[in-house]
Amino acid sequence: MTETPNQSSIDPGTDSLDWADPSDLPTEEVRDVFLTLSKALRAYQLYDPNNPVYKRFVANLRESLTRILETRDRVQLLVEEDRFTWMGEEVYRNTSRADSLAFMFYRDGIRDITLRTGLEGPGLESLLDVLHRVRNVRGENEDLVTMLWELDPECFGYSAVEVGGDPGDAPFPAPGRPEDLDPRDILQSELGPAATEEDEVDGDQEEETATSAARPAESVRTEDFNPTLYALDEHERQYVQVEIRKEMERDLRTDVLRALFDRLEEPERPDRQLEILGILRILVPNFLSRGILISAAQVVDEIRRIRERPGVLGGGAEALAEELVDDLSAPEAVEELIRALEDGSVAPDAGELSDLLRYLRPVSLATLLRGSEETQDDTVREVLREAIQSIAEGHRGVVIRLLESEDPAVASGAVRLAGRLRIAEAGDSLVRLLDRGPRQVRKVVVETASEVPSSVLVGALRKLLRDEDRELRVASARVLGEARYAPAAEDFRTILQEKEFRETDVTEKVAFFEAYGTLAGDDATSFLSKLLNSRGFLGRREPPDVRAGAALALGKVGSPSAQEALAKAARDDEPVVRSAVARALKDGGGSHV
Repeated sequence: MTETPNQSSIDPGTDSLDWADPSDLPTEEVRDVFLTLSKALRAYQLYDPNNPVYKRFVANLRESLTRILETRDRVQLLVEEDRFTWMGEEVYRNTSRADSLAFMFYRDGIRDITLRTGLEGPGLESLLDVLHRVRNVRGENEDLVTMLWELDPECFGYSAVEVGGDPGDAPFPAPGRPEDLDPRDILQSELGPAATEEDEVDGDQEEETATSAARPAESVRTEDFNPTLYALDEHERQYVQVEIRKEMERDLRTDVLRALFDRLEEPERPDRQLEILGILRILVPNFLSRGILISAAQVVDEIRRIRERPGVLGGGAEALAEELVDDLSAPEAVEELIRALEDGSVAPDAGELSDLLRYLRPVSLATLLRGSEETQDDTVREVLREAIQSIAEGHRGVVIRLLESEDPAVASGAVRLAGRLRIAEAGDSLVRLLDRGPRQVRKVVVETASEVPSSVLVGALRKLLRDEDRELRVASARVLGEARYAPAAEDFRTILQEKEFRETDVTEKVAFFEAYGTLAGDDATSFLSKLLNSRGFLGRREPPDVRAGAALALGKVGSPSAQEALAKAARDDEPVVRSAVARALKDGGGSHV
């Protein structure tokens, strides 16, 4: 709602509460309101309402308003051409008319505003929408006073002077409902606070004269119209509603882009082609920052299609189109996109992201691979890896070259990518990484070895069975077992008999025994049965963890003789051995307990 003060200046007595000392005024808190308001308006322009970044700025604005309104019911400020003042103190200044909040109000005749308790509530975003529209998209016949009158905010008051008049003139109320206009209030505003009872004008004629003088010439009243002249029948009303709904649901962004593409295909206007490509070069980063990946991909795809048609783009336009794709593939742009995925500014949709990334240059692969390895968000990691694969499928040579990267994150990502694409030609490079690569990369090579169709790579894992790194030993044993690389069976049997192996932990023992049982088959039954059931000198047996490992290996063998050896130990005195035997009998397909 609007308010009409008796004078254009603010009465300090109505807004000072008990602050006797001006230094005690919370001026900084009021300044913070306008700082956060400016940021919230900027976020409103750049982001969708559901975007977390936009919500954060609006929340900051609510908190700022709450701080100044929790101890007072209103804050009234004077509006000057380039600043706001409160209690005689400047709380906002911006000399740039294009960006100044103060000038936006001043330009349309508003000379003071009042922030009331409750402004921080649900109606705040409606006020932001009005301020955004009046700054960016208002029509020729729209101004801030009219928009605020249509909104009728209960917690935001304002008063205005006639636009184009002398700023020193007495203010007239912003447009309001006819029933809100009191002729006595308007006349009192004209006479000023010094008017006495003798100065008041009595009679209906004087009141009508005062009201007519106060009402702006362009104001209209509802009673001036005859509604029957403009009424629609039911069919016409439904038609209008359908057309309005179609217009509101129309994909305006796509329609505008199509119009630009149509003009871009006119080679007789090279100057216009350069101008359109310049616009598109600005739009693509804007789309990315707002998470509109579909439109960004649409721009790049359409430019690619136009460039494939000879003679459409001239030399200058062709170079500018090339720069647009280069900008999109630049490491800085890709890193910004990954950050936006992580903080939620861009929705991590694998399909939309793949549609965009497939147009990137191979030079972007290194940055994407690093991001997929370093991100802490599992969803973003999977989305990036799926999208990266669409680029790499046509550039397998680039993937092999990236295996030699000095950046461990890039090399690790390239190893995983080679595994997903099953690039057999990467086998030699992966073997070299096993020999001299960083631990992080060697571990990824081991995990990926079974996916790459290369017997040379799998065979190279035999060397890691004696590596100093326990994790690499265990991972290599499991991969060799899963790959059923039979030549490694003798390596396992030799290691199982070594004294040092008895000192390893249970996890490593299980991995080695199970791999050996899988690779050696029934040839391992005699050796494993001896470990499980035989007694040594003075009736001593193998340690329980070794016997349990042998039982699990016999379960992998699964032959009748292996099952018979397991049955002999089914009632062993050691609980860990009995448990391993029961599991092995189950895995081996039978039980002789």
